[in-house]
Amino acid sequence: MFALLAMFYLLSIDLRASRQASITGDEPFYLLTTQSLIDDGDFDLRNQYEQRSYERFFDHPDGLWQQSVPTGDGRLLSPHNPGLSLYLIPGFAIAGLVGVQVQLLLSAALTFALIFVLVARTSERVGLSWLCTLAIAVTATPFIYATEIYPELPAGLVVVSALLIAARFPRGVGAGVALALVLSLLPWLGVKYAPLAIAMALFFAWHTDRRSRVALVAIAALSAAFYAWAHYELFGALTPYSVGTVHAGQSSTEVLGNHIDIRTQAYRLYGIFIDRRFGIGRWAPLLFIALAGVPLLFRYRTGQTVAALLGAQLFMGTFVAITMMGWWFPGRTMVTVIPLFALPLALFVDRYGRAAALVTSTAAAYSLAVTLVLAHAGHTGEVVIAVDPFDLSSPVYRVISPLFPNYTSWSTETRLLTAAWLSAGSAILLAFYWRPIEAGLRRAKAQLATKSALARRGH
Repeated sequence: MFALLAMFYLLSIDLRASRQASITGDEPFYLLTTQSLIDDGDFDLRNQYEQRSYERFFDHPDGLWQQSVPTGDGRLLSPHNPGLSLYLIPGFAIAGLVGVQVQLLLSAALTFALIFVLVARTSERVGLSWLCTLAIAVTATPFIYATEIYPELPAGLVVVSALLIAARFPRGVGAGVALALVLSLLPWLGVKYAPLAIAMALFFAWHTDRRSRVALVAIAALSAAFYAWAHYELFGALTPYSVGTVHAGQSSTEVLGNHIDIRTQAYRLYGIFIDRRFGIGRWAPLLFIALAGVPLLFRYRTGQTVAALLGAQLFMGTFVAITMMGWWFPGRTMVTVIPLFALPLALFVDRYGRAAALVTSTAAAYSLAVTLVLAHAGHTGEVVIAVDPFDLSSPVYRVISPLFPNYTSWSTETRLLTAAWLSAGSAILLAFYWRPIEAGLRRAKAQLATKSALARRGH
């Protein structure tokens, strides 16, 4: 798994992010901090701007703009958590931009190799788990983000590692310490990943023994204190957003409040999957089948944790992220948990047999075809990854476009297509899960009747 994906992800190197620069968005600023750490031993970016040393990895003819404002003492800091910049030091020191991309693709390949182990242990179907994990790994979104300089897939590697620790060592002081240390990495990669760390810690604490719980809480408290101290020392706030040009001078609470608007953002709960341009299911219909397997997760302790992580990330992508349609490739708000979709996919195919396997194989083949035409279009210059990937002209990609709503405009077509998708999804879930639901309701009704009868007798 690791070797195959590492070779496959090499194809995503040299896919330009924009017409005038090979990387764009937040990517150069993560690297700028890495460069400062190597050259100057600090986070202050003034030297890099004065010497234009960023030209070693950023090839835009107009140079690099500034994403932040100076702090009170004159320092210029990148408005991002420093975890990714620290993580990328080895790759950047060895070979600059290409070294970083190779380091990231190896991390992505390792993430999927480890999730295969988790899926195989949970489902006890090794061959099926291998195929389902591989099918998810070669879809368009993880393929692109394997070499995009964002913390999403490194955070996914942390999540998968923590899941393996919790599944392999469910009890004991060592388990609590190990899990707390691994989960502590998530906020350093991005404060937006803190809910994932909290969700996993809560599930582990609920199921483990007292010694492990105490160790988890103690180490987590120390880690949180160190995180808060370091960020206040570096940024003057709990998050780095206060030094950014967009949120300069605002507190962390004000920044969070500006992001949340439930009324206008609720559509993302499904738009993240079915939007015509940025929906991850539009780029990889295989993920819809994985979604159909999510109810099966609740049969397993590990599966329940995975379901909580999927829900937490969907909540963040829906109500906390500024947009799901940003200056980046589709699916960024869900990249971190996309490897976890391999588990419900494998459970679904295992549960429903040949018919499910046939549908899954078809969807996987189509999803891979979309990835390949995207890679070809990117290398030929037809599209660029962060600007217009959805302008692909290939009929492989275009053939199903009319089926998806476009949430840049709430037209009649958008509303009708949304209603059709939600109705079809509900009908399919009921078709697969009505009997278990009905059986559960009958058991609950029988238990209530028994309790009521016992209560009357006691009275």
